[in-house]
Amino acid sequence: MSGLIVVDGLDRYLPAPLRGITEHAVALKDFQLVGDQIKTSHLKIGAPTTRTVNGQLNPRIRIRPGETQLWRLANIGANIFYKVTLPGTKFHIVAQDGYPVNRVYSVDSMVIPAGARYDVLVQGPKAGVSELRTLPYNSGKAGNQFPEATLATVQSGGEPMRPAALPTAFAPVDDLSKEPVAARKTVIFTENKAGTLFYINHKQFDHNRVDFRAKLNTVQEWTIKNDSDEVHSFHIHTNDFQVLSINGKPQVNYGLRDTVDVAPRGNMVVRIRFLDYPGKTVLHCHILNHEDEGMMAVLQIDK
Repeated sequence: MSGLIVVDGLDRYLPAPLRGITEHAVALKDFQLVGDQIKTSHLKIGAPTTRTVNGQLNPRIRIRPGETQLWRLANIGANIFYKVTLPGTKFHIVAQDGYPVNRVYSVDSMVIPAGARYDVLVQGPKAGVSELRTLPYNSGKAGNQFPEATLATVQSGGEPMRPAALPTAFAPVDDLSKEPVAARKTVIFTENKAGTLFYINHKQFDHNRVDFRAKLNTVQEWTIKNDSDEVHSFHIHTNDFQVLSINGKPQVNYGLRDTVDVAPRGNMVVRIRFLDYPGKTVLHCHILNHEDEGMMAVLQIDK
């Protein structure tokens, strides 16, 4: 079971003319079929799959030419990747993984791994029909190739609107790069040659074992290494993180994240502030069969 819950809106950060604009939830999920039945066991990531939006096959999203709408895109599926695009139209990102950004930035496409979310402003294209699509995506030589597919049909029609001025500055965010670091840790993703068993720091998940420790109200710096030949998605519960660098390249701090891909044989450096919640929690790859087959670890947060 999976779904999309909006806990708090973005109106407080939007300029007055964009408050109360039309919103669309775009919940991305796939199903593997046997005949006309949905398969529920012995699922394979690379098997042919049926992509849906809000549980529908190729639904229609309506927008007026020039109209600005807020779309909330979430990959609520178990395993597969989406590389989402609306040809000729940019996505103006205002939130990542539920966190408002400090600066709005624009992209032509977004890779959305399982569990990740983006809130975007979209401005209606000229009158006509276009397709919201997922582009081909290759997760590595030990991973899978996902084909292009239509997700939804975008119908632009009705009285044209003057495109609204889009915000640039948006919400305040923390900058953990300036914080003192209480500890540094390394998290290594590996798997066996058959791709059937998965490990963090060469260990499979054991809920009785504590793998990492942190102290409440401190900041730690973690290096996430992917020593395999396929993408893994780093995800942590309870406390989210700032990405400092990917493969040695410094990253712009748009705000906190909770699900970010680490490329095959790649690495990512993040900082995490541990707030509010002492006790046990977990970190894992967000590809479901990878975490189910061992790629999960226990984090103990002490007072």
